[in-house]
Amino acid sequence: MRSLIQTLRLPLTLGIAAILLAVGAVSFGERVGASSPLVGVEWTQSAGGAIAMFVDENSIAWNAGIRPGDRLLTVDGDEIRLALEASQIGWEHGSGNTVEIEVRRGAEDLVLSLMPGRETRTEPYTYLAIVGMAFWATGLFITLRWPRIRGGRLYTALALALFTQLTFSHTGNGGALDWVIYWGDVAASALVPALLIHLGVLLTRKRFRQRPVLILTGYGVGALLFTAALWLSPQLLGGVYRFDDPVRAAEWPDRLSQLLFAVALIVCVTLIAKSYRASASALHRGQMRWLLWGLALGLGPFAVLYAAPWALGASELPLWAQFVSVAPMLFVPAAFTAALARYRPYDVDLFLLRGICEVSSIFAASAIYAATVFLVREFVGDWFDLSRSASRYFGLFAMIASYPSLRAWVKAGVDRAFYRRRYSYRATLLDWARELSADTDLPTLLENLRRRVRDTLDVEKSEVAVKSGDGRFDCMPTGSGGFFELESDALARLDDEGFVTLDAGEIAEVPWARYLFAMKVKGTLRAALCVGERTHPQPPLTTEDCALLRTLAAHAATAFEAARLVREVRQRAVEIEQLHARQTTLLDASAVGLLLMDADGIIQEWNPAIEEIYGIPRDEALGREIGDVFPLHVVRRLQQEGDLGAGIDGARIFRLSLTNRAGRRIVANLSISRTREGFGGASTVVTFDDVSERVDMEEQMARQERLASLGMLAAGVAHEINTPLTGISSYAQMLLEGDDRKPGDREVLQKIESQTERASRITQSLLSLARSEPTALEALDLNATAQEVLQLYEPQVRGRGVTIEVDLDPSIPMIRGHKGKLQQVILNLLINARDAVGDAGTIKVRSHQTATEVALEIRDDGEGIAAEDLPSIFDPFFTTKGRGKGTGLGLSISYGIVREHGGEIRVDSERGKYTRFRVELPIGSTARAMA
Repeated sequence: MRSLIQTLRLPLTLGIAAILLAVGAVSFGERVGASSPLVGVEWTQSAGGAIAMFVDENSIAWNAGIRPGDRLLTVDGDEIRLALEASQIGWEHGSGNTVEIEVRRGAEDLVLSLMPGRETRTEPYTYLAIVGMAFWATGLFITLRWPRIRGGRLYTALALALFTQLTFSHTGNGGALDWVIYWGDVAASALVPALLIHLGVLLTRKRFRQRPVLILTGYGVGALLFTAALWLSPQLLGGVYRFDDPVRAAEWPDRLSQLLFAVALIVCVTLIAKSYRASASALHRGQMRWLLWGLALGLGPFAVLYAAPWALGASELPLWAQFVSVAPMLFVPAAFTAALARYRPYDVDLFLLRGICEVSSIFAASAIYAATVFLVREFVGDWFDLSRSASRYFGLFAMIASYPSLRAWVKAGVDRAFYRRRYSYRATLLDWARELSADTDLPTLLENLRRRVRDTLDVEKSEVAVKSGDGRFDCMPTGSGGFFELESDALARLDDEGFVTLDAGEIAEVPWARYLFAMKVKGTLRAALCVGERTHPQPPLTTEDCALLRTLAAHAATAFEAARLVREVRQRAVEIEQLHARQTTLLDASAVGLLLMDADGIIQEWNPAIEEIYGIPRDEALGREIGDVFPLHVVRRLQQEGDLGAGIDGARIFRLSLTNRAGRRIVANLSISRTREGFGGASTVVTFDDVSERVDMEEQMARQERLASLGMLAAGVAHEINTPLTGISSYAQMLLEGDDRKPGDREVLQKIESQTERASRITQSLLSLARSEPTALEALDLNATAQEVLQLYEPQVRGRGVTIEVDLDPSIPMIRGHKGKLQQVILNLLINARDAVGDAGTIKVRSHQTATEVALEIRDDGEGIAAEDLPSIFDPFFTTKGRGKGTGLGLSISYGIVREHGGEIRVDSERGKYTRFRVELPIGSTARAMA
């Protein structure tokens, strides 16, 4: 039902307005220029009948012989008993017709001849009709332009009622339309005071429930007044005839309506004055100020000079009082419209400016017209024999052609004079708004917008609030914590109309805000521009100011959306960069080597761990194919575990042995996985976990276990062998001591003794391997120890064509160790190098220092050791020499000696190229601690 009323409200309003306008036009047409009967006598009711109370000495009645105190008996033979009937003589018999009347003067009855005349009505009806038309126009203007503003619909009703009251004026001819006009006037007179009080209550920001008695009393009194008029009407219920003076009784509705209007005006002005004093909003105070001035200047004289005297029983008022009382009435519709027009009463200044612009432009154009006509007539007309009409045509053409430029110049000059220092800001504001999108920095854009709005319109404060939910707006900058919420009605008006006017403190979070301007992007409300009041003593914003801000808000919305998107992109880019940095940090800090290659096998990523493991710098590895970096057997193994072209998912390779760029043998666990396909296709991630030390440790543990087992075995074997060897050696020596041996037998016995000594040395080596005797450590120079061994070693190999290159670092510190055992280690390594190089080759001996140890390297360029033999090279009895050329105990004993010193012995070799043994011994305190 409510929606139906909302839908039909505007058509009904327009329909009623159109009907009233049509009837008002008819009333105006009949009323303007109409005359009324003129007799010149005022009748009053008495017990005996109608008595002449007042007779104008210059009137027709005086000339006919009627005098004050005469009692009217008959008119054309009809008995007259009521003064009301006597007052209708002129209306009933018309002008120009002679009427026979009989009067009684004292005890004498007189018959007189009376010819009623006609006179033009002197009341300012035409002006009142113009005022009524102004009310009608402003009422419809408010309804059509701003249907939702406070008091808008009520003012439209008041405006239509005042139009009816001021324009509807019956002529007294008694026709049906004349009676419609009469009763329409009566109904409007009864309704106007109630509507005025109701509108005054509403505009003071009070609701019906706050002033119900006052509003209902106004409507109730109006209804009683209209009912009384119906009852008193002589033509309807005839209530006037119940009174001694029906003429006076017939005037009561009109007099009471004027009294009610005066009372309503006083009540309305009182309410508005109280609201003006109590209001804290400059905008609302300005609205109340306009209403006070409009009611005081427009209706005050009417109430004082006409309504109050007439209501208190005055007779016909002087003509000057009538005109003075109604002359200022045009202020009323102007003031109400200015006060109601979107709560911007100071638009009147704008209308004044526009009026000045238009009038000045017209005057300037007229001056050009006159000047052109004069010049053409005086200087051109004689040459070309032009007529006066031709000169006027030239003048019209010049006026029409120059009018747009003249109007623009005049408007610029008036605006410059009115806005003064703000003119340049206003003139360039829209151009600046169009260039907003060039700035993509959101804080800078926000500050520029605030400053521009403040400088252009002299407002105290302005902010931007971003819409973050249904009715919720977050104040910029985002994250400041400030927000406010709009009610659904205000949000709907903001979305539909583009801006909302607020009362002081209406939004508690932004109490300074007086206006909200919608910032839309593609028809969607994204934010609101909050604007405060102007600085004192500037007036509130005009309609032009609001239109300027709406346009600015539209451009700013697009700029803010672009800046917001750029900011989001930048934030995402920063987040991606931070994520990439964290990822890079994790990859750089990871001990696991990682490489990333694309679907074509091109290396895209190479972290520091794999750089250290494999020995190839990152810059050298990036952009190369996997086959150009790793040896063929590694690439094939990767292909066996998973197809690089089709994708790898979760494949693993354990204990893959390979040699890095530095030639060091490494053992690594490989993990292969493929990323999801995205931009640029799928990628493959290969991780290298260097487990060389772990493998070495495991091998050492296994070797220690084997050594322990073999040591026990060797001890038992040595013990068992030593006993027969001792017997054999003893018997051989006894036989050699005899003198009766043949030379051949002695040689055999000597061989037996030599072999038994050799077997004894082997058993002693086995016992040394099995027993770990305490080693007495002493400070020694590793270089000097190596030099002593080399002095004994060099003569043995010098004649075989072997070259020895010595590079001993003289700065290496002293170490703690057993000199004899370390010399045994060095000698074993040198002998193995000699056996490896054969009759020609190079043996390099080098020493150097690291942070915690000294190292001695012995390298030969012999045939090398097979990769599969390297894990067993330190095992007892393991040898790569031919049968009968070695016992396999030299490296095992050397390994044990180095471990006794807390050091490490390492080997790396490449078949057919080189073999390198590296002995690492801790420096000083470390060796001492391990001892």
